[in-house]
Amino acid sequence: MDQPNTREELLEALRERTPGSGKVWQDAQRVVPGGLLSGARYFKPYPFFTERGEGPYIWDMDENRYLDCCMAYGVLFLGHRPSAVVEALNDQLERGTVYGTPHGLEVAFAEKLIECIPCADQILLCNSGTEATMQAIRLMRAYTGRDKIAKFEGGYHGWHDYGAWSIDVVPDEMGPADRPNAVPNSAGIPEPIEDTLLMLPCEESAFDLIEEHAAELAGVMIEPVFGGGTIPMSKEFLEKLRDVTRRTGVFLMFDEVITGFRMALGGAQEVHGIMPDLATYGKIIGGGLPVGAVGFAKEFESTVTDNDFSVFVGGTFSGNPFTLAAGNALLGHLMDNPQIYDELNAKGDFLRSGFNEFAQAKGLPATMTGIASLFQTHIKHPPVEKPRDLIGQHEDALNDLQLFLRLNGVFIPFLHLAFLSAAHSQQDVEEVLRIHQVSVEACLAMHQVT
Repeated sequence: MDQPNTREELLEALRERTPGSGKVWQDAQRVVPGGLLSGARYFKPYPFFTERGEGPYIWDMDENRYLDCCMAYGVLFLGHRPSAVVEALNDQLERGTVYGTPHGLEVAFAEKLIECIPCADQILLCNSGTEATMQAIRLMRAYTGRDKIAKFEGGYHGWHDYGAWSIDVVPDEMGPADRPNAVPNSAGIPEPIEDTLLMLPCEESAFDLIEEHAAELAGVMIEPVFGGGTIPMSKEFLEKLRDVTRRTGVFLMFDEVITGFRMALGGAQEVHGIMPDLATYGKIIGGGLPVGAVGFAKEFESTVTDNDFSVFVGGTFSGNPFTLAAGNALLGHLMDNPQIYDELNAKGDFLRSGFNEFAQAKGLPATMTGIASLFQTHIKHPPVEKPRDLIGQHEDALNDLQLFLRLNGVFIPFLHLAFLSAAHSQQDVEEVLRIHQVSVEACLAMHQVT
């Protein structure tokens, strides 16, 4: 198909493609602030509203089919409606969706998680990755009696008050590279929260800061692959981080909400052979339903069970049987079919290397980062090895790239963090690559970026 030459042509082509979504979008704005329940679902000229999903595809309400590379932001590791999960949900529906009491699936699910997660002797369950990181922060503070938590610039640990800091690249506010400022990513966060945070750079100077502040630090949290940019942290960096936190008596938390059960059954811990003190999970482990989990060493048990002063654990829907039926089926399927990882990771390698070879051969200011089945395109010449490397990329072109991709039949979320699933065939991945090549060239041409 001919590609639009101007932004208005691009937006008009999308309007013509999705008139039904346009009408629902108008209705949504009357009942929901901004018409969206999550800012991550924003698109121009308006979001498309989904009708259904199957395997690697998603359909909007105008019956346009897309190769889905959002996969509910990484949740749907097996694709839409995998039979193992659907069967488990149908079976559980006959027995009820939520009880408000303990049930046997809690034990079965927890046993599978602990078998797969290297650092976990025990787990706590909640309802989202955001809840999991909040719970992990509380555990570290309760155990140590210290209030301060360190996070890395560019890392994403949920949208609560202690996580929504310095996620995005904001050149005017970030401060020096070796001692970055803490920049809030939302209004409504009380200023005193900043006093409980230590912002770390993605540089080796971070290790000096940890040693300098060790006496007031309860823990350090890091994404092994940064959600803000899909930038993998090197094994060497993570090893040094493990060494300095162990030496200074500061807990190390891996946020594996994205990487857990995606890079491998044991996540980044297994891939890199590095054991944190605790780790957080969400997304994949719920089999498509809301879930969060914290896995930790047994030494944390007393912070939860001590009768005199314990960490409060609650949640009406935490560990509900409907979610755990789906999650238990999903984990069982992955444990029984470990070859899925080699096959899917090879497809991710094919996509990233194919795009980067194309961009390099054409001399295009574009690169694709990621690892395993994660990928993200940047409108910038390589290398992109840390969040600050993204300073200077053409933001308008980046924002329009996902519109070109959507027009050409690939759904990439607004944030550009993207995923392949086990449902994507090699032919699907080749089509995703082709559409990326066409879309990037058209987008760069429209913005006259060279």
